[in-house]
Amino acid sequence: MRADDLVPLGCRADTLAALSTGLARFGPAAGAPDWLVSAVWLCTADQAFLATATVEILGDGYVARPLNLDPPADLAAQVEADLPDIQGRLVGRGSDLGLPSAGAAPTVPPCLKPWPAGPYAMSIMVRVAKRASQTNRIACALLFVSQAGSALLVGTDVPSLAMVLSEDGALIDRYRRSCEELTPAEYRQMSGD
Repeated sequence: MRADDLVPLGCRADTLAALSTGLARFGPAAGAPDWLVSAVWLCTADQAFLATATVEILGDGYVARPLNLDPPADLAAQVEADLPDIQGRLVGRGSDLGLPSAGAAPTVPPCLKPWPAGPYAMSIMVRVAKRASQTNRIACALLFVSQAGSALLVGTDVPSLAMVLSEDGALIDRYRRSCEELTPAEYRQMSGD
């Protein structure tokens, strides 16, 4: 795999470092309808992150959906910064729809599920999309596996901006089949972080 064909995670290196050793709680972000998971909370003892899907249109036209990991305040600031551009595009297309303000940063809900205590491994899942002209590799998920055997997948869905959040072994295995797995060290080397 070459670094120039990798669509990286949208996060800082210290975010991956924190999650690779300190995951304590996780769960879906509240939303409506409640069955649609648009974001996933990943929390350490002293930090909270929201995992979301983003969209990148690659040079060959492929629609990549890399995983983004942001502190809530950073995510809220990014949404607020993007709203004028989105509103401008809507107006340019003849829409009179007004977008609401992004509002305050989301707060961590109290009902998150605890991640089992003890050692675990974290992998970065890289989806391989082979097309006639090139192969794209998209950093799309994190996989956590505890020594006790618990597994947690947090990743992007291929056809939508929904998130995949699962502890189901069969679903995790299906997701893994279309991906390459990298350790955090391998990912840092690949992405140049």
